[in-house]
Amino acid sequence: MADVLDSIPPELCVRCKAARALCGISPCPLLRRVQGHLPKVALPGRDLTGSSPPSLFVGRHGYPKVNVGPMLPAEHLPEAQARNLDDPRRWADELSIPDVVGLRSSLVRTTHAVKVDAAARDPDRITRLSQELAVAARPVDTEVHLRKVPSFSVAHVGSFTAPHGPTVEVQRAELTENVRVENPVERATSDTDLRAADGVVEMFDAGVDPYQMERILSAGMLGQERARRLVPTRWAITATDDTLGKALIDRVRDLPTIDKPTVHFGERFGNRFHVVLLPRVWGFELIESWQKGSFWASGREHAPAPSAPPSVDWEDHRGRTEYAHNTTGGYYASRLPVLEHLLERGRQATAIVLREITSDYTTPLGVWVVRESARAALAGKGLVFEDVESALRHVQRRARLADWRAHAQFLPQVLRQRTLDSF
Repeated sequence: MADVLDSIPPELCVRCKAARALCGISPCPLLRRVQGHLPKVALPGRDLTGSSPPSLFVGRHGYPKVNVGPMLPAEHLPEAQARNLDDPRRWADELSIPDVVGLRSSLVRTTHAVKVDAAARDPDRITRLSQELAVAARPVDTEVHLRKVPSFSVAHVGSFTAPHGPTVEVQRAELTENVRVENPVERATSDTDLRAADGVVEMFDAGVDPYQMERILSAGMLGQERARRLVPTRWAITATDDTLGKALIDRVRDLPTIDKPTVHFGERFGNRFHVVLLPRVWGFELIESWQKGSFWASGREHAPAPSAPPSVDWEDHRGRTEYAHNTTGGYYASRLPVLEHLLERGRQATAIVLREITSDYTTPLGVWVVRESARAALAGKGLVFEDVESALRHVQRRARLADWRAHAQFLPQVLRQRTLDSF
């Protein structure tokens, strides 16, 4: 295993993050090495009764034929404990990396093969149950009969989705209690003339948690009737962030700009976020640095890997028309909290975000880490500076990526622009 890892350039791992098998090795050798150190749970038989957080998972392999099924722990739990199994906001404030992995490794991911379009419009019993969990407002007791007894010897971790325990085929499933659905969710999912993007925005405006929106979109419960289909979980995460981001950009662009440069900083799970807000029209740049010893940039046993070259994506006031291939889902997950913050302030700005992933990020936990770390950074008032250069020098002093400005692609364009005040 060590020889295999030594042969893979760290920058390839940073680009791939176990999503595209760019090294030609599947499953990911880095993830295989992590799994041996994860907690274990025992289950005596094939019948499983547990409290779904509520949660479901839609796989992406084999698309348009995918695996869908509810996720639930190996036992009935009080509502608060069950809800905590799928509550990234709380994890970010209260748990460590081992805590999150241990908590989530108790969840069994059940699978049932379906076609994405047919299953959404005419769901069988297992798919319908999964859809009921997607819209549920609270944890739901669920019973499943599995094809085999699951082994909790490993947990599944990755860069997009939160960790989970064993994956096993489900043969029968039923809910043992009624599901409560909030009115905004009921309206969006029952309207078969409403576009999926409009449904996501309507639920956001009504206060529905975006993490639930991801589940609802993944379950194929949004959009016009003929267009509805299941969406793999990892795609639904980024689609939700992107859809909300585009809607908020349209609102932010009509606001006045901030008065002075502001710098925010925050850190969660070894992810350091520097957010620089400049008094300019809307624009966004993410500079992502996987540093020496961080998960995707290291993992080599014979010799420590160097820091991988930073990844960069950006957009100006016109927005993006192509997927952010360099920073992938992290781009949309960090952009959304910035837009939420600006909308709350009633201002627009150009945001330059530096994400430094340190050696403390020992296990990938999912893209929710990016979202919640950025939110934590923006939660405070931030430091206000008299001019742009002072703000950038402040970041330079605190950043671990010493030459971070040299990697920025959009920032130089911003600095060349003249504002109305300069005339």
